[in-house]
Amino acid sequence: MIPLYFRNNYQKGYGITPFLLMFLFASSYLYPESKEDALRNILDNKSSILYSSKLFDINPVVLSAIIFTERTLNFDWTDQAFDVMIAELGQNSSIGFCQVKLKTAYFIETQLTDSTGSFYCGKKYSRILDVSENPAELINKLENDSLNIQYAAAYLRIIQSYWSKNGYSIDDKPDIIGSLYQLGLFNKPRLPHFNPVPNEFGRLTLESLTLFEEVFSNQVPPLFNN
Repeated sequence: MIPLYFRNNYQKGYGITPFLLMFLFASSYLYPESKEDALRNILDNKSSILYSSKLFDINPVVLSAIIFTERTLNFDWTDQAFDVMIAELGQNSSIGFCQVKLKTAYFIETQLTDSTGSFYCGKKYSRILDVSENPAELINKLENDSLNIQYAAAYLRIIQSYWSKNGYSIDDKPDIIGSLYQLGLFNKPRLPHFNPVPNEFGRLTLESLTLFEEVFSNQVPPLFNN
């Protein structure tokens, strides 16, 4: 259940202003981050990606490919300039290095700690990310690149554990992991099932793996041998 302060600020959308509407309209015509810049930024954060992947027992190659796909599809200079301001106005903005939405981040925190929830991953992960007391605290966390990457890694752990618990492991299906990361679990989770089909985001994630396999070749087992 979302606390009152999150419901009031991030569901009613009271922060919409003429300036914000003009900004949102204009931003739809901007170009996302180039592949070269996205690759450089990810490599600059290699240590944080590897650390977060070990914390949540996920593949750093898959995490890197998902971040790369997100940044080359949906990240531009306006995100860096205005996302936090938009969140502070009460909107469910995507924030930071992995463009994690505010509601999604809070969902991640609560599901990691709720042992009765459908998305609980186990005690091992329950104390890594504390539940934020208010939106301002959560925004501050997401502005930190290293913490932002931890939220993205935690989301992959939640997704993969959820499917595994329901009898359909997707640990060796990076295109499906990417698809589910983009579709999200917050509003209407896709029920685990046999032979899932990737969306465009997932297909691009799969294509991006080769950019990072050599980078992490000494830190992870051989990938996707099936």
